[in-house]
Amino acid sequence: MSFVFYPRLEQSCPNVSHCPHLGGAALGTLVRVANENDLYLRQLHGTIDAERKRNTELFAENQRLKSELEQVKLELKLERQTRFATNAQTKDEKPDASTAGGSKTGKKRGAPVGHPGWFRKTPKEFDWAVDVPPPKCCPYCRGFVTVQDRFHPTEHLQEDVIDGQYCVVLYRHPTACCDDCGEWVQQPGDGELLGSRLGPCLRSMVIFLRISIGISYRKIPQVVQELFGITLSPAALIGFEKKLSTLAQPVVEDVAKKIASSDGAVHADETYSVLDRRRAYFWVHATTRHVHFSFVTTRSGRVSRDVLGDRFTGTLVTDCYSGYIAHTAGAKQKCLVHLARTARDWQKLTKAGSDDFQFFEAVKVFVKRGCDFHRQRGRGLLSAKQVAAEKAWLRAELLRLEQWNLAHRKALTLQGRIVAYRSEWLVFVDDARVPPTNNLAEQALRSLVVLRKITFGHRALDGGERMADLMTVAETVRRHGHRVSHIFRALMTHPPNKVLRRLYANA
Repeated sequence: MSFVFYPRLEQSCPNVSHCPHLGGAALGTLVRVANENDLYLRQLHGTIDAERKRNTELFAENQRLKSELEQVKLELKLERQTRFATNAQTKDEKPDASTAGGSKTGKKRGAPVGHPGWFRKTPKEFDWAVDVPPPKCCPYCRGFVTVQDRFHPTEHLQEDVIDGQYCVVLYRHPTACCDDCGEWVQQPGDGELLGSRLGPCLRSMVIFLRISIGISYRKIPQVVQELFGITLSPAALIGFEKKLSTLAQPVVEDVAKKIASSDGAVHADETYSVLDRRRAYFWVHATTRHVHFSFVTTRSGRVSRDVLGDRFTGTLVTDCYSGYIAHTAGAKQKCLVHLARTARDWQKLTKAGSDDFQFFEAVKVFVKRGCDFHRQRGRGLLSAKQVAAEKAWLRAELLRLEQWNLAHRKALTLQGRIVAYRSEWLVFVDDARVPPTNNLAEQALRSLVVLRKITFGHRALDGGERMADLMTVAETVRRHGHRVSHIFRALMTHPPNKVLRRLYANA
């Protein structure tokens, strides 16, 4: 406190200027020093208050950072549990379609100098012989064909696996010539591939092991050698795939057209693959009867639009990937399972019993009731009154989720996603043909994901495209109730129109 000193008062002490109690010091000097010390104390107390306030703010910030650090640790643990990508690719690394998988102009490395070539041994015995008649007309110019009896018949030995048994068949072709163009002509016998030492049954079997079972190129020859005693090389398997992929193009194109012209639900999804140590993607578009795969080096939504076209009128069932936003469709249904999966994962980051925790729990209940409603309605287990009640509850619950008061960052993110696609969550409620999930596309991609983990992707772009074409045929055949190896064999031995009629015979 400050002191006031009046030295000339009427009752003043004569010893003011030299007080004996102060050791002879003047009283005015004492008051002045006391006032100066009071000002210093006020400044000191102000500094202490400012430091105390600053320490309080730092402590609050420290607590907030600790909380965020724990949150980030939980999120990092969650990401590590859900991510299996092994290819670390930076954002500026973009694969070039012209250079991916190796240069088209560069020559492949050949065998070392002096390396002996490998040739398949010609069988010395055969199980039975088949006399193949000459073609009725020339396959080149449709002219008349005449058999030249002065020449010996041409013999063709073909190894194959028929009814699970290894056998060698001798095909005898008469020497025939076209009268118009002069070409020497032949027609294949039953189960014969002209110019091939291995038959269609064995070829279709090994391609089935590669495409549908997911065995690597180097292990399939071991399987064939052990079971049938036939020697193969991985390069031969690639040659089989190339020829079959070329023959399967009419079927692949027909499947794509049927999916694009569908007015029902079409499922779309994508998964990453590896192309010569770079990222590439398998895309799938599927209905309950047809499945189409594409292998490209981009994840752009343009891939899906190229498959379905700009005038697609069906319902597109997808996840919340932004690449589908620009897609033209009659309606769009977002996958509810993705919503529930995200709520399940992010709920672990919130405090039990909080509003955010309850929000994630409500999202899971909403998804479960929606899926149960679709399943029970499809089985005819719900009356008209129950159907109307479930529809009303789902719409009311969706509105409640959009208006929920939240504080957690992840909860706000999920709520924003719900609001952004508010018109695409309940399309299945009004259209019984549309499912609430995208499980159809995810199950179609599962075999490719497993194969990627076994073989680590593709070295060339052509290999991925062949895989997509043959997977298209295999999955479509399976959905039509046929055996995949039988259709593969039919593609090698019959024209495409007959294969298509056989494929859709039971449709």
